[in-house]
Amino acid sequence: MKRIFLFLLISTILVYADAPWFSNVRVSTDEPWDTLNQGESCFDVFGNTIVSVCNTAERGPVVNAPYAYSFDGGQTFTQIPFIDSSVGYWHTDPVIAFDDSGHVHMLIQFSADSMRHYLSRDGGLTWSDTTLINSLEGADKPWMVVNNNEIYVVWQHFGPQQGIWFAKSTDYGATFYDTLIWDRMYITALCMDENENLHLALVDYTTGLYVWYRKSTDKGETWSDEVYLGDWDYTGGWGDRCPINSITARGDVVFVTWVDVLTNGTWDIKAVRSTDGGTSFGAPFIVNDITSGGQCKGWSHFDVYGGLHVIYYHTPDWPAIQQSPFSLRYQYSSDSGATFYSSIRVSDTSAASIDSFMGEYHVIQSDSQYLYAIWTDGRNGDDNDLYFSKALLSELSVEEIVNQVFEPRHILRLPTIWNGNVTMKVIQHPNPIEIKAYDVSGRMIKQLYAGKVNIPVQIQLKSNDFPRGIIFIKLNSKDITEVRKIINLGK
Repeated sequence: MKRIFLFLLISTILVYADAPWFSNVRVSTDEPWDTLNQGESCFDVFGNTIVSVCNTAERGPVVNAPYAYSFDGGQTFTQIPFIDSSVGYWHTDPVIAFDDSGHVHMLIQFSADSMRHYLSRDGGLTWSDTTLINSLEGADKPWMVVNNNEIYVVWQHFGPQQGIWFAKSTDYGATFYDTLIWDRMYITALCMDENENLHLALVDYTTGLYVWYRKSTDKGETWSDEVYLGDWDYTGGWGDRCPINSITARGDVVFVTWVDVLTNGTWDIKAVRSTDGGTSFGAPFIVNDITSGGQCKGWSHFDVYGGLHVIYYHTPDWPAIQQSPFSLRYQYSSDSGATFYSSIRVSDTSAASIDSFMGEYHVIQSDSQYLYAIWTDGRNGDDNDLYFSKALLSELSVEEIVNQVFEPRHILRLPTIWNGNVTMKVIQHPNPIEIKAYDVSGRMIKQLYAGKVNIPVQIQLKSNDFPRGIIFIKLNSKDITEVRKIINLGK
């Protein structure tokens, strides 16, 4: 009977994110107004406050940019519709960020015409100081960076003076000036490093399918000559429709990603890195360690300690179709993108997207303790909803090289004091493992698990099934051995 009980527990582990990511929290509301397929989310973190805004698949007929906030570090969220009735049409391509005072700045694009900046001093409960950002009508695919009192925006402009435009505010968004900075077009990515240098990447189609980079060391007053990063090609499918790019920089390292099909004929997260502040870049390479199916919507981010984080969607299918399951995956680099640890899953489960539109981007953010993620999926079966998770930076960085293969330093996770019900977690591992319990004399008490761990498992144990006192839990595989000393209270 115990073996049957253990098998049933192991077979139900499909609803957990991989450690150390927390179980997912739903951001989207159950309110009657939310029958929308939410996607293309952006969020930011300030202390225990998290604010989020997103696009919807129904942005044409339904005027709304769902806005969410959490004042308890992501344990719970409240979502309300954001509607600017003075505009009255498409609310799309939203970006959101905090300033140094904890005030919220939000950018909303209206159709492909204009962009407006909104300011909230109460966590998004009310909005004020609405400002038009672009002086010429015709704007698409903007990105925004907020630095203290300064706000920087880039986008592609259609019409007269076509190209990449840049806008800047030095008074918390009360006023903006904008200018044409680049005679190329398509998808921009913008970031600022710790020395207040601006870094700009562009997936371009004007003279060919190329990726470019430029840098400003004077907050956008002037820009460096363009640097060629690589070629790109892309094929749209269910759930993704854009070779979205991202950029992050710290110290002398600049890291750029985009979605590409040139190498494997399927979606991959392609990347390049510079170690000389953006003067030159190495050859493009693929970040994702799973190359079957498709990987899309990649996003990269440096934390304050120099750790590099990348998220992306994975589906085992190619081409992606309406029934294709999607999950959000994550990879960590301890050496600024030179190498990456094995990917782990952020989402509790894999789920098909209810609508072909899941948005073009989903971002990650960090503070001094956690890495945070918000994304969309269709696990509820009625519409696509936003979900949230976070993980301790100190735990994400725990991994070591074994025979030049990246494996988790500790794939066995369990409490050191047992009292009642106990959860033992085992992270996925490429080789078969065996877990046994021993008493202090070295006598085996029982075998707890044997076999492959293709996906993380959680095994429920009871402390009164083991002798009281000190016991040892040993995990064995051909390339790793772990031993845990346990104090069992036996209750």
